[in-house]
Amino acid sequence: MAAVGAGVTIANGRLAKGLTLLVCLVIIGAVTVWLPRAAHRAFVRGDPGRSALWYWILRRMLLDPAARAAVEVSLAACAIARDDFVGARRRLERVGVQRLSEAARSAWLNNMAYALARAGTDPAAALARSDEAIALRPEVAGFRHTRGMVLLALGRLDDAIRELDAVWDAHGGEEPLLEAERCYDLGNAWRRKGEREYARDYFERTQRAAPGSRWASRAAEELGARPEPAGAVLPDLV
Repeated sequence: MAAVGAGVTIANGRLAKGLTLLVCLVIIGAVTVWLPRAAHRAFVRGDPGRSALWYWILRRMLLDPAARAAVEVSLAACAIARDDFVGARRRLERVGVQRLSEAARSAWLNNMAYALARAGTDPAAALARSDEAIALRPEVAGFRHTRGMVLLALGRLDDAIRELDAVWDAHGGEEPLLEAERCYDLGNAWRRKGEREYARDYFERTQRAAPGSRWASRAAEELGARPEPAGAVLPDLV
């Protein structure tokens, strides 16, 4: 019986080790794959609250200071998406920029530029940060959009329109929320130039690009109409 008992003990020990290994693999998978993807998907579809929750959990599970700093940059982006520009700036200012990779540092620069410009705090400093971000990653359409929005905040309307038009060449309408925001900013640029019909056209495009989004709601306010209900994104924007 002693031999049988010893065999059961060994089997139980192996089972415990196997379960421990399985749990470790699940945690590693969650940290490296599932949580980052879930957070990004939520952000792209316009749900910054859920995205921030996933990023917050991810940050708590990370041990590497550089990885935690990169997540802070993403949390700042979530704050920006909720129009909490002061909170975003405070979060970014706490990040040790020297710890960031080039990609994360470019996102830090872009997010700081965006927060400064949208809040109307310091558009000149925002332009400098935006230019730095684009120098690091010129292929990112969102960075080009930020620069166009900064130029708009500076009152450089023609330059802003050219930059925002270039965003279309970079992303071709593949990102509905970015396209809606781009059209909204172009609508404001043309409205400030006194071109009401151009402005109306872009505000209407905003609503078609991402129905139900905050940009569609703001465009509806500019048009003096109720926002269109959420529905399929139209692919035929030019």
